[in-house]
Amino acid sequence: MDLKSLLRCCFVLFCGQNFSLGCRWIRYRYKDVSRENLQLLANMGGEFVREKVNIPFPNKVYSNAKHSQMGDSISILYEAIRQIRKLYSKDMNSVTWDSVKLDRFQSNLHRTTSELEQCTREITYSDSTGSHGKENRSLKRHFKKLEHYLKTKDYSANAWEVVRTEVWKHLQRLDLLTTAMRTGTNA
Repeated sequence: MDLKSLLRCCFVLFCGQNFSLGCRWIRYRYKDVSRENLQLLANMGGEFVREKVNIPFPNKVYSNAKHSQMGDSISILYEAIRQIRKLYSKDMNSVTWDSVKLDRFQSNLHRTTSELEQCTREITYSDSTGSHGKENRSLKRHFKKLEHYLKTKDYSANAWEVVRTEVWKHLQRLDLLTTAMRTGTNA
C-alpha cells in the first residue's frame, strides 16, 4: 500500500469516526444545557397550564428523527431550537416570569443555536442525504402556528403560559433525541 492510499484510508476512518460521534458539543455539553433549560422553563413561571392549544404536536418529526441518520437528527435539533429561540424573541411584555431565569433561558437558546449551527456545518460534509427537509418544514409550520396563536391572543400572559407548556414538550423530546444520538441508538 502506497502512502497516498494509506492517507486516504486514514482520512476515511477519521471522517467516519468524526461522523459517528456527531458533534462534540451535543455529545458533551447539550445534556447539561438542556437540563438547565428544562429547569428554567419550569421555574420561571407558575404551574404549567392544562389548557390545550388546538395545534397538533409534531410527534412524527421526533419519532422519525430518532431513527434518522446523525446529520438529519442534528438538523432537526438545530431547527427546533432555532424556532424556539425565534418564538422567545417575540413580545413578552405581558409575562410576569422571573426575568433573570427568562434572560438565562434566552441566552442558553442563543448559545445552543450557535453551537448547533456549527454542528450542522461540520456534519453536512459527511451526510448530504437531505432527508431532513420535510421534518424541518413540519417543525417550522408548527412553530408558525404557535406564533400565530400568540399573536391572535395579543401575546397575553395566558397565551405565553400555553406556549411555555408546548415548548417544554419540545425540549423533552429533543432531550430524548440527543440521548439516542449520544448512545448511538438512532439509525
